[in-house]
Amino acid sequence: MFGHRLCLCLLLVYVRIACVAIHVTLPKISSHPTNASQILDRRLASFSIEFSYLPSFGGNASNPNLLTKELMQRLVERTGVGPDVRPGGITIDSSIFNPDASALELTESSSGGIYRTTYGPAFYESLGVFPDTSRFVITVNLGNDTIGIARDEIAAAIKYVGWDRIYALEIGNEADHYAGGSRPSTWASSDYTAQFLGWTSVLTKNLSLPHNIFQAGGFAEDPLPTAPMTTVSIIEEGVLATNAVKVFAQHTYQYSTCDPVRNAIATLPNLINHGNITAYLDEWKPQIAAAKGAGKEFVVGEYSSVSCSGKQNVTDTFGQALWLADTVLYGAFLNISRMYLHQGATLVLQSSNQANSPGFSWYDLWYPVETDRYGAARASPSFVAYLLITEAVGSSGQTQTSLLDVPQHPQLAAYAIWDKGSLARLAILNLAERNVTTSAEDAEGVAITLDLGDYVQAKGTGKVKRMAAPGLDSKDVGAITWAGQSYENGTASGVLDVEELENGKVTVQGSEGVLVFLR
Repeated sequence: MFGHRLCLCLLLVYVRIACVAIHVTLPKISSHPTNASQILDRRLASFSIEFSYLPSFGGNASNPNLLTKELMQRLVERTGVGPDVRPGGITIDSSIFNPDASALELTESSSGGIYRTTYGPAFYESLGVFPDTSRFVITVNLGNDTIGIARDEIAAAIKYVGWDRIYALEIGNEADHYAGGSRPSTWASSDYTAQFLGWTSVLTKNLSLPHNIFQAGGFAEDPLPTAPMTTVSIIEEGVLATNAVKVFAQHTYQYSTCDPVRNAIATLPNLINHGNITAYLDEWKPQIAAAKGAGKEFVVGEYSSVSCSGKQNVTDTFGQALWLADTVLYGAFLNISRMYLHQGATLVLQSSNQANSPGFSWYDLWYPVETDRYGAARASPSFVAYLLITEAVGSSGQTQTSLLDVPQHPQLAAYAIWDKGSLARLAILNLAERNVTTSAEDAEGVAITLDLGDYVQAKGTGKVKRMAAPGLDSKDVGAITWAGQSYENGTASGVLDVEELENGKVTVQGSEGVLVFLR
């Protein structure tokens, strides 16, 4: 009898309801927004792409990257608009626009790092693969400390991209890391603020730029008391004095492989932990409040889970999808307007003792071209997270969210989503660990069942879409699904499976997420 039951559980553990699950009661949810975020930007889930690798992700006019095009269309289908795109990253600070250059010309140092990125007008063809409704943050070179380079790059973007697609201009990438490199060791927040004010004033005058067009900050260090530069510090130093700032940005990477000490703690159990995720993003609350207090948006202009290009068997697994979903939804709750997920490749110049060798980053949401490291171009296991997020946000432009605190189940991340003022959806993420090799009996112990019958507004409503995988550590993108379908080549494969609540209840396995539609 026990053996039969174990076999039955094994069949059910991945697909639907386990034999026994923990019953969880959510706190009472108001039918109207309570303790809710600002109105969510439909472009909440956006992208940063390493400048020197944009052509790999975008292609060009005659040969667009069809995988990228298809994946972006999946997001448009859910929000009605394309994600914003920021071509940026560390290679922007060694870039030079040359009107006579080809699309991209990389000059490498003896160590294999990209020493200079020279680009010409054809470079901008790579942006053509993104939806017409996508907007671009144009980042230009501050690191070389030559304003003429930045001026020429902005002028080229205006000419070849156009103001109808440019959302903001950004000078430099992670200027808080310039000290002792492209700037003196004494380089400080006040120096950045002074240069930002000086450069933006000159550039605005010389190029007839609109006021309030620059994205300020873009700092790398977590905003702890030891941070050299933050949104708070540059606001206190008067960065708003000349009406140049449109939006404030900082970068977030919760873990890192840039050095052995941080690499050792960049593990799946540490990463896929709701308490770790929320505590980390809470560090940005003062920065968000300072930006909002100044009447400006705050965005995470570049982010992923593990800096220095991610980590094999960690960020290239389904676990990254769970981390993304919880991180972005919690960031939205904190009033971060947009989060730009970084895409790129390992750069040798990032660190002298980093763990990764050259190749596309282990955290990329998709692998844009065929490579020896990854094989065929394809979506990565984490792509499904952006499907869950974009469907949670929806297309109305009138949604808000709130975290539902369930302290007795610390690995449960639950978010209420109100649409046009009414409770419409619930995003439920069970971050309890369930690996590919987890036994059916152990999987039973981490599954949860929630009774949502009180929130279903009419008979026949209460639909469920499930973000599922064989386990947290799964890397088989063909077996990782959103509502029963996988997206390896950018299009849906398999039969769409929109479930119904069973007597108002839904069961969520460990290392799984669901989006429940209440009306």
